[in-house]
Amino acid sequence: MKIGLILIILAFSNLFLRIWIVGPDKEKLPEDGYELNIKGKLILALVGLITGIVIIIADGPEGTFIKWFWIVVIVVAIGFQSFIDWKFLKHTKQHIVSLILLVLGVVLVYFIF
Repeated sequence: MKIGLILIILAFSNLFLRIWIVGPDKEKLPEDGYELNIKGKLILALVGLITGIVIIIADGPEGTFIKWFWIVVIVVAIGFQSFIDWKFLKHTKQHIVSLILLVLGVVLVYFIF
């Protein structure tokens, strides 16, 4: 329930910040950036899924490590997205939106969990 609330807040914040900072038209990644983005997210998702299962088995779903697991997941996932935006969309400010979401996500997880 808590992580669902955090995801909804981050999704609406992403939409609002992207329109406010970048503009209503989101620029597409070039082909090489798109491939790297998909491959990187797939690898991060697999590692996160395996790590999450191990942490839930070892500590339980309400354990103390789960809070830090979600903080690390947010930092790595949104940090990767910010890097991709910075590397392939240098002339836009899309990476700034990702960095703001990273900070907001960490703060939300730290205070809601």
